[in-house]
Amino acid sequence: MIREFFSAFFLAAVPVGVAAYLMVWWALRNGHLGAAKNLNDIESEFGRLAKDKEAKKSGDPVHRKWLGFGGGFYGLVALLTLVHIELGEIADFLGDLEGLETLAGLISINTLVNIFVETLQNTLMALIWPFYWLGSRGMHHAWLWLALAYAGYWSGLKLAEHRLIVQAPDSDETLDP
Repeated sequence: MIREFFSAFFLAAVPVGVAAYLMVWWALRNGHLGAAKNLNDIESEFGRLAKDKEAKKSGDPVHRKWLGFGGGFYGLVALLTLVHIELGEIADFLGDLEGLETLAGLISINTLVNIFVETLQNTLMALIWPFYWLGSRGMHHAWLWLALAYAGYWSGLKLAEHRLIVQAPDSDETLDP
């Protein structure tokens, strides 16, 4: 159980926490969260943005994808799952590549169709991430992984909230370096 705890901490809580912090920090830095003053405001703004079709069209592609997955904890883990799947497929592709001749032979309509179909499949797997992770990890303590991932998410949001609070009183500049 202790080994499972540390695995879940380093493989779920830390990445989700870092991603949550970075996503909120980036959104605050780029003014996507309006007048958010605390954690509740941040979560409310992301909920609003996830429902706002215009907001999904603006901003950077990573935030658009997160909002497309619904925002919040579920959307963030879906985004991280998609990145995990895609990076694994890229690594497999590069590992199977034998040279430039092989790469040149892959450029065809069939390859483009396969890439499109795999992208749809990967997006679907990301949307149903609980089943993906349960199937790929064979976790015996899924509740622990989920709890630690959510704790990481919450910690990342709290850290971003703290950064939001640590602002100069009469300016938009942060006090930290």
